[in-house]
Amino acid sequence: MRVNRKIQLLIASLLAVMLVISGCGGSGQTAATSPSDAAKDKQIQIRLAYPTGNGSAQDIGSKYFKEKVEKMSNGRIQVALYADGQLGKDVAVMDSLKLGTIEMTNVSTPLQTKMKEVGAFDLPYLFKDRKAVAKVANGPIWEEIQKKLPSQGMVGLAMLENGYRHITNSKRPIIKPEDLKGLKLRIPEGDIRMLTFKTYGANPTPMNFNEVFSALQQGVVDGQENPLVTIESSRFNEVQKYLSLSNHVYTPSYLVASKIWWDKLSADDQKLLMQAAKESGDQIRAWGEEQDKKSVETLKSKGMTVNDVDFTAFVEASKPVYEKAKESIGAEFVDKLLKAVQ
Repeated sequence: MRVNRKIQLLIASLLAVMLVISGCGGSGQTAATSPSDAAKDKQIQIRLAYPTGNGSAQDIGSKYFKEKVEKMSNGRIQVALYADGQLGKDVAVMDSLKLGTIEMTNVSTPLQTKMKEVGAFDLPYLFKDRKAVAKVANGPIWEEIQKKLPSQGMVGLAMLENGYRHITNSKRPIIKPEDLKGLKLRIPEGDIRMLTFKTYGANPTPMNFNEVFSALQQGVVDGQENPLVTIESSRFNEVQKYLSLSNHVYTPSYLVASKIWWDKLSADDQKLLMQAAKESGDQIRAWGEEQDKKSVETLKSKGMTVNDVDFTAFVEASKPVYEKAKESIGAEFVDKLLKAVQ
């Protein structure tokens, strides 16, 4: 029986189509949809939260990170910045990271509420300069922190900067530790900072950062301590008369991610984010060195009375803090850190 000419042509056409399809890949899966290439093409949105406002070191460091990530990924990975505690207070944001509901945060002192070893970085007069900070940030001490953070549901990308801290208040210049006696001073949450200012004779009061300006304005607290750039960018000069250049502690900030979220990323994307974070840390420390000089002059021009402190007296008064810190944090880690910075 002869097959109709039209049917023959139809069968030939179908066979040709099938050959084209099979030629694109024996498994029926084209290269464009293979798992590895799909990961490379995946669009990623990162929410990065931090407590301070525009112009602070945490803000600038976060902007460096955003710029680097978006450039290195050719825009495939986008970073949305949430300053001024928009997504919640520090501890609440870290809890959200643990749940995987926020991707990243740039957090400073409050990280020690989740991991006690971080409190060792709050020891007064620990880092003599930013070179010593960089040695820790790019060395085994930070690597040890990174290994322990996943137990808290977080992944440590890099140490960035909050900066060297100084004291402001509305009552008097602070020259020696005894000048702090009776002053109600806002501090961030952290046992070592609390211990330090109690040792100096002040009345330290933990408070979330975005509540500080109004607390100073209303006289709820007499003063506070923060890096110069934060004092400037937060306009504390409007509610504080005296700035005492104490340099009593250098506080890093820490770029950390949600472990739940991080574990879903490809190895290449994890490597990209780690590299961008490390470069941002080096860049923000260089920026901080220059910015400190500018901020002092700016705050003077805005009417603040600026004075140096008696460093010898403050360093001497700080010694008991080290012994107590070894008890609460662990002598082994504290000694290891002291050896690294010396």
